[in-house]
Amino acid sequence: MTAEMRRAWARTLTSEPDFLKEQASLGKCWTLLAVGEDLLNDGDWIRATLGGKSVFVQRFGDQLKGFENRCAHRFFPLRTADKGNGPIVCGFHHWRYDRDGLALGIPHSTEVYGKTPREIGARLPSIDIATCGSLVFGRFPSDDGESLEAFLGDGFPILATIADMPAKSYKISDDIAANWMLLMQITLDDYHLVAVHHRKKFSMNREMAYYRFGAYDRHSTQFVHTQDTPAIMAAQCLAGNCKPDDYRIFNIFPNVAVSLFRAKPYWYCFIQQFIPVSAGRSQQRGWFYRTKIEVEETAFEKFIEPVSEIIRPRIVRYFTERTGDEDHRACEQLQSVAAQADAWPILSSQEKRIEWFWQAYQRSLTTAPAPEVV
Repeated sequence: MTAEMRRAWARTLTSEPDFLKEQASLGKCWTLLAVGEDLLNDGDWIRATLGGKSVFVQRFGDQLKGFENRCAHRFFPLRTADKGNGPIVCGFHHWRYDRDGLALGIPHSTEVYGKTPREIGARLPSIDIATCGSLVFGRFPSDDGESLEAFLGDGFPILATIADMPAKSYKISDDIAANWMLLMQITLDDYHLVAVHHRKKFSMNREMAYYRFGAYDRHSTQFVHTQDTPAIMAAQCLAGNCKPDDYRIFNIFPNVAVSLFRAKPYWYCFIQQFIPVSAGRSQQRGWFYRTKIEVEETAFEKFIEPVSEIIRPRIVRYFTERTGDEDHRACEQLQSVAAQADAWPILSSQEKRIEWFWQAYQRSLTTAPAPEVV
């Protein structure tokens, strides 16, 4: 860890200029923008934030396209709601764009410009779009040519399996008065469970295994009570034989956490994203659902499934929201004194993934090689 990084780690928690600079750099990382259920039909679109900018993703037949959310004419936002369906038409002067972001419908064009729309050649800035399971990722174009599959590494087949969302999922959201990194980091921390979540005892190191995965080891995971590794799980997923045996969480850089847990007898997944709004404010959006991972059911479990599947999601929601609320309130307390963070934190062995996160963060903000962990 560099000396400068030790001094600057908390700067973007309170400085808006540093926050905006950080977001512009992170916009070149593959970032979750949408889930498949938002873009099922031709013409469906959803608005999102990428690198501090407003963008939108839209379905055109069997293709997904992404663009910056600003008209090429006078920079009016093309999408002024969170989601919808319909052609790309600017609400300011009715400029209309095609699936490639080219303005082919410009009212009164030859009269006011002396040119046809094609001669004007106005085009929306595009963003790269790729999918994994039901997750739709985007990034601003980059010279590195890194695919989403390369970015995720062993995480790609894992997410393609556990993030293959069913038709019915359940949404969770929250507005939080804390920086997005504090929210991401608390999901990387196994040392806070007694104080924040009122667990009866601390976890032992031997109960957990931590791994890094993906390009440049950007991402990390925690496996509980198992000899599996991300590589083993990835191979199982590729073979269509995913058999988890305990809780697992996958943290996808920069701002996504995917938890896999048992709601007996089934496996549930909770995907959450911490969307940066400002240096001191974030939005959480999340989805939980019963995965398609096959399990062995007893005759009784099969018999009561119609009823249990009405009750089980309510129980999962209660515990998921309660845990999230406890985390978010702790992060708001951290944010309240963020300006006083003038030294590197004293990280325990159960917080080592926070250090790994900072390596990935540092690399994304610079062209220098990632520093060694000390």
